[in-house]
Amino acid sequence: MVNVKNLFGMAVMATALVGCSSNDNLAPDGKDNAGKPGEAYASFTINLPTTTGNGTRGDEPVVKDGTPSFAEGTAAEYEVKNGTILIFDNAGNFVTSAQLGTMNPWTPVKKDGVTTAAITTVQLSGVSVGGDYQALVLLNNDVDATTSKVTLPTTGDTYAEWSKKTSKVNAEKYASTDGIFMANAPMYTGTTTEPTTLVPIANVCASREEAQAKAATTVYVERGLAKVTMQNFTAGGYTVAEGTYKGDKVEIKNWQLDVTNKSTFPVHQIGGTGFAAIWSTPRFYDGGNQSFKRVYWGVDPNYSGATLQNLEACKNAFTMIGKNDIKGETGNDHPQYCLENTFDLANMMQGQTTRVVFKAVFTPKDFTTGQTFYKIGNNTAIWDATKLAQQIHTVAVTAMGITDAAERENYVVKLDASTNNISGTAGLHTITAANIEYKGTGTSLVAANIDKINEKLGLKETGISTYLNGEAYYIARIKHFNGLTPWTAGEGYGTANDKYLGRYGVLRNNWYDLSVNSISGLGYPDIPEVKPDVPDDENEQYINVEVKILDWAKRSQSIDL
Repeated sequence: MVNVKNLFGMAVMATALVGCSSNDNLAPDGKDNAGKPGEAYASFTINLPTTTGNGTRGDEPVVKDGTPSFAEGTAAEYEVKNGTILIFDNAGNFVTSAQLGTMNPWTPVKKDGVTTAAITTVQLSGVSVGGDYQALVLLNNDVDATTSKVTLPTTGDTYAEWSKKTSKVNAEKYASTDGIFMANAPMYTGTTTEPTTLVPIANVCASREEAQAKAATTVYVERGLAKVTMQNFTAGGYTVAEGTYKGDKVEIKNWQLDVTNKSTFPVHQIGGTGFAAIWSTPRFYDGGNQSFKRVYWGVDPNYSGATLQNLEACKNAFTMIGKNDIKGETGNDHPQYCLENTFDLANMMQGQTTRVVFKAVFTPKDFTTGQTFYKIGNNTAIWDATKLAQQIHTVAVTAMGITDAAERENYVVKLDASTNNISGTAGLHTITAANIEYKGTGTSLVAANIDKINEKLGLKETGISTYLNGEAYYIARIKHFNGLTPWTAGEGYGTANDKYLGRYGVLRNNWYDLSVNSISGLGYPDIPEVKPDVPDDENEQYINVEVKILDWAKRSQSIDL
């Protein structure tokens, strides 16, 4: 189960923005410039969060049902290397920007949801004393003197347009953890209104001294990335408790995020969810927080539409890993980060959902650890190389119609054929002519019957699974709301947003803490390819059937005539 440590890094920023006259204004009170564009000062109090929540694992809160708990994270996750403030007018038109610097020194707070705080004052241009403006704060946006994660708006840009342009985001830099990007968090405003992101500025004053004396404008910021951690795997591995593979051993070695988004918006977007009643549905916001009601859902650039329900489109939109990429370690000190990835119900599909891939070593009973083993088609039986070769040989000579015992022995199975190495390459394989050599003096019947051989082996829908060196792969798609959106097998998502929206996905500023409780069976021989047209919760129901063909019930009778 996934425990969502929601909004792990929300920061509180208190800002006071103040306007002043031009440099040649000598009026003692500065009022001569009221209502005229000029220069202004801005004072900022930056507050970063502390831990709140119920229950603990060590020093961190744990809530199992999907209800979010809160944790401040590591010092590196709330480090501020630089800051920028963007000013918009009340119509949303961009006005100006200013640098905030690092805001050092930081003062410990450790109460009321705040970890540390810092104060700084900056000068603005192009604003009017007493004017009405809105603020957007970007933290850690500057990578270096010439590179930024988000391109700032310019004259003529509106917040509504700029904030939804993926072209304004350098996604690779945005995903960097060397100074995690932060920006205004949307605030829940009520059941019938959209959350707000821009913050109205309380005071636009004329001097630095006046700015520092008046009440500050409070801005809450959040991190632009999602965070995933994996708790320690069971020491000594997992034992399959029931079923076909009861008693087999599984030792997980590493884990890695997969199907991670390649694009994002500059800031958290909440419009266009397709759910009219979203803000009257409690799981989508923090209704109990009296200081700031946080928002628990958002929209990403590929949130809706049917363009991603094919494999190639998914590969273009998401990063998909290979076996050599699986290197993740367990514990809170080995997190992995990614861009948010959300979707509507029509796109809650396996090809679009961020998942975790586990690399493990599976040891069947009576096998040694690290030994290669095989599975044929959908048959659940496990074979070693010798028995697999024997089975292929028996089926092949039968399919070719060879009944002469000596001639049957002229056909030799080669699992390690150079052009189709079944024993040396992990994954799925079918039989080719290269895998069955003919040692006789006649004509080989393999090529003419190869399709029939594969069909008789049950390889029409899937192949021979080679678990090279015992390596097996498992997947788990990440749930956002987890237990808050229970699903009943056999149900489709349909348009039931109230029940299922947000069941899967990863949202910015959310910490997903995963742990493996048990393993019920055999994994995949290779990283399984995503299925773009299959829902995250598969409706197909599978049963494990063992069929035994009974001997004839032979009844002998002696007849006297």
